[in-house]
Amino acid sequence: MNRNMRLIVSVLFIVIIVLAVAITRFYSRSEKSAYSEDTQPVIADIIDTRDGNHIFKDNKALFGIIDSSGRVIVYPEWQELTFTGDSGCIASKRLRSRRLFGCIDYEGNITVPFVYSEIVPAEVKGARLLIAKSADNGSYTIYYSDFRPCFAETWTSCSADGSELTLRTKNGEYTYSADNSELVFAKASVNGNVGDHIPYSFEISNSHLLGNLTPKLIEIMSADLGGYLDYAYSKGRTVPDEKLDPRYRKFSAVFPDEKDIEVRITDLSDFQIYGISSKEAAITVGVSLKVGTDVKYIVNGIPRLIHNKYKADLRFSGSFETDFGISYAKFQRSKPKYPAAAAEEPQENSEQAE
Repeated sequence: MNRNMRLIVSVLFIVIIVLAVAITRFYSRSEKSAYSEDTQPVIADIIDTRDGNHIFKDNKALFGIIDSSGRVIVYPEWQELTFTGDSGCIASKRLRSRRLFGCIDYEGNITVPFVYSEIVPAEVKGARLLIAKSADNGSYTIYYSDFRPCFAETWTSCSADGSELTLRTKNGEYTYSADNSELVFAKASVNGNVGDHIPYSFEISNSHLLGNLTPKLIEIMSADLGGYLDYAYSKGRTVPDEKLDPRYRKFSAVFPDEKDIEVRITDLSDFQIYGISSKEAAITVGVSLKVGTDVKYIVNGIPRLIHNKYKADLRFSGSFETDFGISYAKFQRSKPKYPAAAAEEPQENSEQAE
C-alpha cells in the first residue's frame, strides 16, 4: 500500500475513533460524578504519581487527578485510573450498565473511546503500545501510547513479548518489530483453501516487500489465489463461461486444450512471493508455486494416472485495497507431460517433479 493510501485509510479509521469518542462523551456526560467544578472533592488517598500529577481516590472509592499544586484537573468520576504514556491514563467507568475502559488526558478529555473490556500496556523494542479488547466482539485494536491507532484493522487475538507484536486474524498471523518507536512489518504467515478440502499456507518475510503490503492486501492475495486454482482445476473445466466468477474468467484453466482428462489438486508447495516494479500500479506482487496434480486419462480404453507438480505464475496489482487483486494467472505447461507410449503401464505412473 502506498503512502497516500495508508494516509486515507488511517484518516478513515481516525474518523471512526472520533465518532466513538463523541458517543462516549455523550454517555459519560449523562453519568457524571456528583462533583461540580465548584466542589472540592475529598482526597482520601494518593494512589500514584507521575510528572507532578497525582492519581487520588475520594471517599466514594472513585479516582481523579490533582496537579503538583493540589488543583483538581480530573474530577473523581472514574472507577479506575492508571498512568500510561506521557500525557494520560487508562480509565474505566460504568457506561450503559457495563464497566468499560478507554483513555483520558490530564484534562479529562477522552482520547480513546470507552468501548473496551480491557486496555493493557505493552512494549515492543521501545515502541510503547496499548492493546485494547472490544467489549462487543472481543476483537483487538492496537494504539501507540500517545493514543494514535497503529492499524486500520482489528484483530482476533494478539500477543507481545517485548521484542515482537504478533497479531492474528481468522486466516493469518502477522508479526511486527519496532524501529524508532514505530512498528515495522516483519513477517506474514497466511492460510487458505482451494475449494473446501485443499489447505495451503505461505509466508512472507522480505522486509522491502512487506513495507509495501498490509495484512489486508496479503489476505486478498491468498483468497484470489485459492479462487483461481479452484477455477482452474474444476469450475473452469466444467462450468459455462457466463457463470464463472468474473475475477477469474479471463484466465485459462489448467491444461486448457486437454479435454479428455480429469485433474485433481493434491497439494500446494514451493511458494515464492516477490515484488515487481510497475508503472501501471502502485503495488504489483508476483507469486509462483507448484501444484501437486493427479491427471487421469485414457489410452486404448485403459485408464491411466500420472502425478506431477506443475508450476503456476500469478500476479496481483492495484493501488488500493478496493481494487487490488489478481491480474495475471497461468500455468507454465499447457498440457501434462505424458509418459512415452512404450513405458506406459495399466497401473499408476509417476513423473519426477519439475
